[in-house]
Amino acid sequence: MNGKRPARVLVGATGSIAILQLPAFLGALRSVRLDLKVVLTPTADRFLPAATLAHLIETVTDGDPGDGHVRLSRWADLLVVLPCTAHTLSNLAHGAAPNLLTSTALAHRRPLLIVPAMNADMWASPAVRRNVATLREDGHHLVEPVAAQVYEAASGGIVPGIAPPPIEELVATVKAELRGRLAPMPRECVGPALREAGA
Repeated sequence: MNGKRPARVLVGATGSIAILQLPAFLGALRSVRLDLKVVLTPTADRFLPAATLAHLIETVTDGDPGDGHVRLSRWADLLVVLPCTAHTLSNLAHGAAPNLLTSTALAHRRPLLIVPAMNADMWASPAVRRNVATLREDGHHLVEPVAAQVYEAASGGIVPGIAPPPIEELVATVKAELRGRLAPMPRECVGPALREAGA
């Protein structure tokens, strides 16, 4: 990225069934010259245990936070929240920091790349639309979900819904986001939620 070291990407994963695609996403990212780390929320850790993921990549959790949220935030050139549940989306929009991932996101001085994953009805709800608008106003980048056949836990079946874009598109988006990512996010571009958190 800067000719001296690989770009550093921190992937924050939350508790969505879409996390089962995370190993494939990480594998695709390995084709790019990157340093990678993963931070799991407690719910994500139940879907895809950190002990399993740690065989593939350095992984931190609330119970094993490594160097802590401030150093993690400064280490990363790009923080990708994938998958991002409605709950985490709300936390990010309102400056709440109940776990290691959201604390790291608040301390990160650059725009986040957020890849939502939730039920289509939740995505369409006014509350979620407000949170999406707030995050975009704060300068963060949200990837629009695409129409897809998805597993629905409530019904136990495959139903029409929404999902993150295909992995190759996400990798291309990460590469595009990394271009010119060495300067901190200017304070005047930081929205109210991040300013109140001391960013």
